Amino acid sequence: MLLKELREKVIEIALKAQREKLIPLTMGNFSARDRKTGYVCITPSGMEYDKLTAADIVVLDVEGSIAEGERKPSIEAPLHCAVYRRRKDVFGVSHTHSVFATAWASCNEGIPVVVAELAALIGGPVECAIYKPMGSLELAETAALRLKDRNAILLANHGVLAVGPDIGTAFANSVVVEEGAKIAYYARQIGVMRLIPEEECKSLRKGTMEKYGQK
Repeated sequence: MLLKELREKVIEIALKAQREKLIPLTMGNFSARDRKTGYVCITPSGMEYDKLTAADIVVLDVEGSIAEGERKPSIEAPLHCAVYRRRKDVFGVSHTHSVFATAWASCNEGIPVVVAELAALIGGPVECAIYKPMGSLELAETAALRLKDRNAILLANHGVLAVGPDIGTAFANSVVVEEGAKIAYYARQIGVMRLIPEEECKSLRKGTMEKYGQK
């Protein structure tokens, strides 16, 4: 089987996202890109995550053509592939429908930087891409373009797109966005939000990239 371990990792992350309540039912989709072949392993469309096996994960090339797998890939496969084509540094994509972040997206409003983690791990405010129908090529191209060099964006009236150098980091960035969305919501109810200035966001991001984690 092609890329069996990476396919199993995609299932592991999908189940993790479900446990963290970042997705209801079979909503959301997850993928990982293999560094050697460039192939993308992505969750299938409409299948229960706790019943998936490695064979159910579909292997695509970055243009979206199936390299291996009998299942139909997620309808958001064009979105994942568009991100991989545009961002050579991305090897994991997590698309979730977490409640607080999707609430901000439903107002077509980005999440302001009220916590340092958003600046450090995402790169600044979580911007919102304009509405395009889910599963469409228009959504894929619009979102991939709006992502720029950030690690997450909101999809208007839809959810969150998070990326990373691996699928585990992409998932972690999904969690960071939801926590930031939650805190920003409550802060707005309490009073005037004190936002982290742009220059400090850049400094936090730079410091995190240079010093955070193990070598």
